[in-house]
Amino acid sequence: MYLTGFPRIIVNMSLALATFMIVLDYSIANVSIPYISGDLAVSVDQGTYVITSFAVGNAIVLALTGWLTKRIGAIKLLCASILLFTLFSWACGAAVNLPMLVICRFIQGAVSGPLIPLSQSLTVSCNPPEKQNSALGIWATIIITAPIAGPMLGGWISYDYTWPWIFYINIPVGIICSLLIWTYLKDRKTPIEKGPFDYIGLIFLIIAVGCLQIFLDKGEQYDWFRSNLMCTLIISSIIAFTLLIIWELSHPTPLLELRLFKTKSFFASIIFVFVGYAIYFGSVVLVPLWLQTNMGYTSVWAGFAVAPIGIAPALFGFFTPKIYTRYGIRFTIFLCYTLFALSCFFTAFFDTDVDIWHIGFSRFLLGCAFVFFMTPILALSMQDLPQEKLPSGTGIFHFVRAMSGAIGTSVFTTMWTRRSAFHHERVGSAINLSPPDTSQGLALLNNSLNNQAAILAINDCFYFMGWTLLALLLFLPLAKRKAASAAPKEMLTDE
Repeated sequence: MYLTGFPRIIVNMSLALATFMIVLDYSIANVSIPYISGDLAVSVDQGTYVITSFAVGNAIVLALTGWLTKRIGAIKLLCASILLFTLFSWACGAAVNLPMLVICRFIQGAVSGPLIPLSQSLTVSCNPPEKQNSALGIWATIIITAPIAGPMLGGWISYDYTWPWIFYINIPVGIICSLLIWTYLKDRKTPIEKGPFDYIGLIFLIIAVGCLQIFLDKGEQYDWFRSNLMCTLIISSIIAFTLLIIWELSHPTPLLELRLFKTKSFFASIIFVFVGYAIYFGSVVLVPLWLQTNMGYTSVWAGFAVAPIGIAPALFGFFTPKIYTRYGIRFTIFLCYTLFALSCFFTAFFDTDVDIWHIGFSRFLLGCAFVFFMTPILALSMQDLPQEKLPSGTGIFHFVRAMSGAIGTSVFTTMWTRRSAFHHERVGSAINLSPPDTSQGLALLNNSLNNQAAILAINDCFYFMGWTLLALLLFLPLAKRKAASAAPKEMLTDE
């Protein structure tokens, strides 16, 4: 049974706001690490475990969403997820040392795992068919804009107030959203299935995700494959993922429904979201990092420079469902990745004299691309899945999305660092120094070389992003529907 009128609006807003809160927490702590490290008397490198622990916990439980939904029920699991996330947000803010904060962040990430896929499924199932696309469009816009707001909000709170408030702001939001969702959806229930727990699959998943996340976060610090520790982590992750796949495909009640990859449209959606979200996150991280490191921007002005990325999704995200309903998912995805590639190629022509208006326009163009990003890919992931497989499918989808963000950040920051060193050596070798140069003059020259090398490396990264996005369009034929009548079905049934 669908919701109508005021209850439908309240539930949609609560689901979207809860989703915004979780996605925001991915990035809000990033810029606060120096403040957290200083207050807890640890190094910045140690402080980054605050980010890693949340990502590991979240990714593990994201993949278990389908299994947990079958055994607890969608509404109970969603409300418990929001309330526990709220509780451990308070615990994170109250942490008195780094081990306590890391443990609380891990649990906070873990308990919030089911929230995003369940809120997506409920957004579809609680709205009548004619309203589903619009509701999903609003929900998807939240996914795109929250990572932009996170660093700006986190920097402002940490600078003008104290870092615990980046966690405390979740408390009123979590309490209100959980109460409203429970009030209007408590009578909706999903069939509960009791079955054996796949402990072996869970162990493989924890090892695979944990080792991969630490490898991605700490790889650059330890010089990647030149470190025995990093080599051990990535080999362990590959072995664990391989054993996980073999085990899950042969298990009668698997934690991960890997057989869903046989559905062409679902497989295509995973490819599109993995590559697209990795490049998106890489772009979101690189530009403000470059502005603050090499262009002399403060964190506030860097935030202003990249803020236009959220304008188009906020203003036009509501119209995306109408566009892909009229012209089809494949056309909408083609439009998205073409605009995305154009924004990358535009950025690839920057130089050290680029002004804030050109930077802002490049981010606005990227935002225009992402008006058409998440909504059609979400619809593509669900269009051919049976009703009972939606929780498992959305869990895997968002697990891949979360991991791809971490992978994209590591790949492109490393690529930028290595290409900067390459260009620094090439440009520096072409300079003929005369004997009278002073140490001050050499320092100024080296600073100029660093800036030139950094922008050349940015150009290389965005060229690579652009051509990768265009190559991804070769997978568009997989986005064809199995049948003309295929559409996301209602996930929940009333008892």
